Amino acid sequence: MKRKTGKQLLLLLFLLFLLTLLQDFVRQRGQASLLKTDTCFTEAFREQVLIPELYQKLTEKEYSDGAFADLLTTSMLNGNFHPRQLSWDNQVYLRFKPQEYYDLCNCYLAIWKDLETFPIPSRKEREIAKEIYFEDTFGADRNFSGSRKHEGCDLFGRISRSGFYPVISMTSGVVEKIGWLPLGGYRIGIRSSHGGYFYYAHLAVYEKDFQIGENVEAGQILGYMGDTGYGEEGTSGKFPVHLHLGIYITPTKGQELSVNPYYVLQAMKKNAKKYTY
Repeated sequence: MKRKTGKQLLLLLFLLFLLTLLQDFVRQRGQASLLKTDTCFTEAFREQVLIPELYQKLTEKEYSDGAFADLLTTSMLNGNFHPRQLSWDNQVYLRFKPQEYYDLCNCYLAIWKDLETFPIPSRKEREIAKEIYFEDTFGADRNFSGSRKHEGCDLFGRISRSGFYPVISMTSGVVEKIGWLPLGGYRIGIRSSHGGYFYYAHLAVYEKDFQIGENVEAGQILGYMGDTGYGEEGTSGKFPVHLHLGIYITPTKGQELSVNPYYVLQAMKKNAKKYTY
């Protein structure tokens, strides 16, 4: 009788062990379900909610591209795209969704890895927060040239004068597009080394005669904040002087995608350069 009871106990323990494994498997599968082939196209991803304090921690060390991408991507996923702490725990994603995970890593690299500075330098006597202001208007309705959504963030200066504030490149990269657009006025687009496309629009003038394919350095003056656009070339004065910043990536599906620059700008305020102007 005792022998039979002992076998029953062992069987029970084994079944409990299997149940624990099954529960853990189900939990991990549920966690990995955040990752899909189109995760980069979800609203949660496009918002890019990364608070400045976490960005500072993320950049305190010189991480390799892979380590930077792992830390940022895993933190975003484990924080349900609103992280409050950094996390290295990516084993679940590598186990169940490795391709989707690496695709997402590349998307985050394109947005965050090449950043070096705020797009407008501060004057030496003033902090950038007292000079430039902006709000989260990504996705807001716009109606010029038909109903559409705002695909960027607008930055305004304390001095509302066209041509006063220099606009500088947030990253090093290559000039990919330049010239007039009815919506963007005089604009310039810089492609950074990890694939992010940084779009600066409504410029009053360019700093120089940039050429497509020309290399630019982070902090280099591209032009000056203005109010050009919403018409044929040379149109100005249709709206207040401001800089429209857009950030675009091209996920593996090949479709260009806009992401919210608001949290990028918040994170980069402490990195604003100081110029005399």
